[in-house]
Amino acid sequence: MVKHLGNHVEISSVWIQAIGTIISAIANSEFDIFTSEQGDTLDLYGNVLQAAGNAIQADRQETVTFEKIGTEIQAVGNVVVVGAFICLTDKVNTTLFVKGNWLQAFGALVEAVDEYLDNSGPKQPLNIYGNTIQAIGNSFQAIGGLQEQKNNLEKAEFLVISGSWIQAIGSVLNAIGQTQEELSENNHKGKNENNKKQQKNDIFKRNSINYYAIANQEKK
Repeated sequence: MVKHLGNHVEISSVWIQAIGTIISAIANSEFDIFTSEQGDTLDLYGNVLQAAGNAIQADRQETVTFEKIGTEIQAVGNVVVVGAFICLTDKVNTTLFVKGNWLQAFGALVEAVDEYLDNSGPKQPLNIYGNTIQAIGNSFQAIGGLQEQKNNLEKAEFLVISGSWIQAIGSVLNAIGQTQEELSENNHKGKNENNKKQQKNDIFKRNSINYYAIANQEKK
C-alpha cells in the first residue's frame, strides 16, 4: 500500500513538472493577454512548479542513480532560473537564465542516458525521447539568452519561445512514459503478490490434505 502510494506521488510529481513547463512556455510566448510583468510572474510560477516536481522525483528515488542525479540537476537549474527573476540587474538576470537552462539540459540528458542504459526492466522509449527533447528545448533557451546578451533580440525571442515549447512537449512525453512505467510496475508487483498468496494457499491445502489422509489411515 505504501509502495503504491509512493508510485502515485512520483506520477504526480512528473505531471507537476510538465504543467510547470507548459506555464513557462505560455509566459514566454508573450501573448497579448499578459503584460510583461504578468508574463514574468507566470514564468516564475512555472519554474517553481518545475523545481518542486523535479525535487519530489529525486526524493522518491531510494538509491543513487543517474536518474536521481539528473533530476536533482534539473531542480537546481530551475532554482537558478527562479533566481533570475529576483535579480535587480538585467545582466545578472540573463546570466542566471542561461546557466539555469544549461543545467536543466544537462540534467535531462543524464536522465535520458540512465533510461537508455537501464537493464532492470523494459525500456520506456517515451522517457528517453521526452528527456532528450527537453534537453534540446533548454539548450535553445540558453542559446536564446546568449543572443539576448549580444542584443540579437529577435533571434533571442525566437529561440526562447520555441525552446520553451519544445521543453514542454518533451516534459509531457516524459510524464506519459513515467506514468506508464509506474503503472506497469504496480501491475507487476500486484501479480507477484497474488502469486505468493496463491502459493501459500496451495501449500496450506496440500498440508491439510496430507493431514486428513494420515488421520484417516490411523483410524483404519
